[in-house]
Amino acid sequence: MKKRLSISLTVIIIVSITICGLFTTISYRQSYYADTENNIKKSSNYIMNYLLPDFLETGNKENLDNFAQSTNVRMTIIDTQGDVIYESVQGLGALENHKNRPEIHGAMAGQQTTEVRFSNTIKDEMIYVATPYFDEDKEVEAVLRISMPVNAMDDAMFEMINNIIFVILTTIMATTLLINYFINREMKPLEEASVFAREIASGKYGQQLTMIREDQIGELVESLNQMSIQLDNSFTEMNQKNAELTAILSNMNHGVIAIDKKNHIVHLNEAARKVLRIPRNERVIGQNILEVYRESFILELMNYLENDPSEKLSFESRIHSNQILRVYINHIEENNSINGHIIIFEDITLLKNLEKMRRDFVANVSHELKTPITTIKGFIETIQVNHITDPKTLERFYSIIYEESDRLSRLVSDILVLSQLENKGGFERRFELLHIDMEIKQIFDILKLSAEAKSMALELNSQESIELEFVADEFRQMMINLIDNAIKYSEPANRVEVTLSEQDEVVTIQVRDHGYGIPEKDVDRIFERFYRVDKSRSKEKGGTGLGLAIVKHIVHNNRGTIAVSSQVGEGTEFMITLPKFKDQ
Repeated sequence: MKKRLSISLTVIIIVSITICGLFTTISYRQSYYADTENNIKKSSNYIMNYLLPDFLETGNKENLDNFAQSTNVRMTIIDTQGDVIYESVQGLGALENHKNRPEIHGAMAGQQTTEVRFSNTIKDEMIYVATPYFDEDKEVEAVLRISMPVNAMDDAMFEMINNIIFVILTTIMATTLLINYFINREMKPLEEASVFAREIASGKYGQQLTMIREDQIGELVESLNQMSIQLDNSFTEMNQKNAELTAILSNMNHGVIAIDKKNHIVHLNEAARKVLRIPRNERVIGQNILEVYRESFILELMNYLENDPSEKLSFESRIHSNQILRVYINHIEENNSINGHIIIFEDITLLKNLEKMRRDFVANVSHELKTPITTIKGFIETIQVNHITDPKTLERFYSIIYEESDRLSRLVSDILVLSQLENKGGFERRFELLHIDMEIKQIFDILKLSAEAKSMALELNSQESIELEFVADEFRQMMINLIDNAIKYSEPANRVEVTLSEQDEVVTIQVRDHGYGIPEKDVDRIFERFYRVDKSRSKEKGGTGLGLAIVKHIVHNNRGTIAVSSQVGEGTEFMITLPKFKDQ
């Protein structure tokens, strides 16, 4: 821009100065001609008044010759007949009659006449001024013609033009330098402002220009500074909001995908990648969602997008054959037109499984409660309807009613315990530092009668006293369930072994029996509520089907693990690992 402006101004100035020079030259030439004509006329007046009368009276031409030599002009005197009676230029010989010369013809008519023409005598272009001389009767007595070569004026004009050209060139050079200087001085702030604007456009916000000017450039600089500050504040706020939004989306458990109206992916978070099993390093932004994921779920999603005009919609769908999603779809609207959609995936597989477990639990509880209640009710109705009074029959019926009542009580108690364990915040848990070898010995004393009834031995293997920070009641319930099951489901005259060990602040408890064992197909399900490997044998042993579920919840609530290894006919081993302290 600076170069273009400099060239434009220079051209304008050169043209203007050239036009002025030409106008000056023409004006000077015209003025020079006019001055020359005036000077000739003044010389004519002088000659007419002082020299010509004497020449006409005496014929003495000395004064005329002296004047011609001193003024360097050509003088010619013509009589009324047109004959030349005096010529200041020597050596011209006899001159022809001049009566028909234009300037002589005008002077003969009584008018001073000026004429510029080519002289056949001098062989050059001349300027002629012919002045009539009147006698006493106001009649033309003679004509004085004074002439001067035009080229004599041209020499002066040429010198003047050279001077004018020199002045013009000097003026142009000086003006060009001054123009460049002033343009550079005035354009420098604009260049700095332009660089500053480009830096802002490239993302370098918050910078400031330090120019202080009280003109329009100063106002521009101030506006750019204000714009820089506002852009810096706006982009800082926007980046902060983007960072917050990105953090929120990245940490959401729900998958979020934003697509435009052409189904190209605009954004997706990490949870959405996991749901759709898209590798982390795969670039998908800008790609069509149908190209990124090709399973039937996306086709179902596209069908909803195309056919449902509602602003918000949701549906459930199955993905990867075993995963259930609830899908929420919202429109992205701009200027009252739909420019895309926000798709949210909520994995409800666990919720569905929990609902199924709840339904199964209710059904199982209802079934388990129905059996003893029906038994109790049946025997009571039998006694009442048949008016049974036989003591032996009544004792047998009362014994059955008592056993079923006891079973019902244990079932309700186990259900309450399981409910408390599943809702850890529902009751106060008091942790104590337990010597678990001593706790196991006390549990052996509690179950001693059950073991002796089957001639079984209870063995504790522990090289040293081991401490464990635990809730005492939970630990006892966990170990009683495991050891009691080992006694119940073992053949008589076998033994139950409990082994304690400690390593790296982790306590390991192993409970092993030499009983019936668990089939491999049932090992993964024994911790389910009301699941029994052998239902008839379990009921015969008085089990509620909730013992191992309670054990599993106690272990998991204390950040431990439980594993089972079993072989049919050889026995089963439960191995529990627990952190020694609750805050580990």
